[in-house]
Amino acid sequence: MIIDYAALAPEIVIAAAACVVLLADFALRAQTRVLTAWIGFAAVVLAFVLTLPLMGSGPRTTLSGMFVVDDFAVVMKLFFLGVAAFVIWVSIPPMRGHRYEAEFVFLLLCSVLGTMLMPSSRDLLMLFIALELVSVPAFVIAGLRKLNPRSNEAALKFFLFGVLSAGIFVYGISLVYGFTATTSLTKIGEQLMGVRTAEPILLIGIVFIVAAFGFKVSAVPFHFWAPDTYEGAPTPLAAFLSVASKAAGFVGLLVILLVGFPWLSYFWGPLLGAIAIATMVVGNVVALRQRHLVRLLAYSSIGHAGYMLIPIALIGPHSGELTGSNAAVVRSLVIYLFVYAVMNLGAFAVAIGVSKQYPTLLIRDIAGLGRRAPLPALALAAFMISLGGIPPFAGWFAKFAVFTSAFEAGSTLGVVLAVAMVVNSVISLYYYIGVVRVMYLSDPEDEGTVSFPRPVTVAVAAALVGVIVLGVYPEPFARLADAARLVIE
Repeated sequence: MIIDYAALAPEIVIAAAACVVLLADFALRAQTRVLTAWIGFAAVVLAFVLTLPLMGSGPRTTLSGMFVVDDFAVVMKLFFLGVAAFVIWVSIPPMRGHRYEAEFVFLLLCSVLGTMLMPSSRDLLMLFIALELVSVPAFVIAGLRKLNPRSNEAALKFFLFGVLSAGIFVYGISLVYGFTATTSLTKIGEQLMGVRTAEPILLIGIVFIVAAFGFKVSAVPFHFWAPDTYEGAPTPLAAFLSVASKAAGFVGLLVILLVGFPWLSYFWGPLLGAIAIATMVVGNVVALRQRHLVRLLAYSSIGHAGYMLIPIALIGPHSGELTGSNAAVVRSLVIYLFVYAVMNLGAFAVAIGVSKQYPTLLIRDIAGLGRRAPLPALALAAFMISLGGIPPFAGWFAKFAVFTSAFEAGSTLGVVLAVAMVVNSVISLYYYIGVVRVMYLSDPEDEGTVSFPRPVTVAVAAALVGVIVLGVYPEPFARLADAARLVIE
């Protein structure tokens, strides 16, 4: 077996950095343990630099065809590394001096490694490894605040649902393997090419696989773990789960269905469409009743999961080359993931800054924030408006891309999903604008200023610039999404 080390270089760097951080934890004193965060940050930046030359170099296959680096994989790896750099950066102030600061960085790097494996995986077993590598470290991070009952509850719920989803995924793989005698997605796709009716046992296997990824993306009815986990876990982990972990689930689901089972889209397409509508409705309606900022963002994240399921539900049969509506599906999902990451990470960064003075993170804690911390309040208002899809901020562009791809699909399902997306976007405006109203129109319980740590302020400002630039001039970013071509051999 020939190994392409250049193609694997970013993953090797992250794995090596995780080991270095673990060893450094034994050598450093509590006062200097913050260096582990900088080691992790530097490793992520180095991996980002090593990933850039892989763009446009053509598909590179290694590990006996289980691992493919194409332009789609490169773009998504850059995405995951960018999210990881942001999360490590904003985690430095709240984790400084924490007993498990080094463990947090080590586990986060392990989870990042799993996200990077996801877009390159072309085998069900490799996808399972990637999925578990994303999830298992997050189980531990969720419970790092051992003396906090909410943290313990978050870790336990996350673990139980995670183990259940892993078992469901393995069972689904076993059913697919029993029917096709292979776990290679490319070979499965070749076997099923042109198939119009499939054996029930194969369809059941697909249902189990979809259910496992439904947990990862917190889609209804697999979403119950998300609000409690986001609330009880360290806020930087909640930011990572809501963006990178969720995106990894969508990427894995896209690869499985687009490479292995496109000819069975007549079966799983309507199923995913129904899940998308239910996820949008539940996420947005329940968010209306939330009084905790992170829980509101959790249900908002569930609602956005419904929007991101729309392109995947509209995948159609193909014979190897992605053209027309299938190419638009990949493009719209990439656009939505990037835009969602900028605005959601920005919102969580503001929450991290507020939590320094108000650990409860209730929405009433940000009353009068417009006077007490003008820049973070302005940024949070922009993020909320962007999440609602209102121009000129970036959210409108992401929703427009998904809306357009739904109509380009030329099916009744596409029209229904597009209408459901518009209706739910209108519903979501109520609670997004409600947060802005509290910041600017409600009187605070105390009139003191809210000070943000400098790294958090820098991160908030960067995210604010991002949502403005992507909203006003999205053309360069759209070209990047066009270049993210998923190769099917």
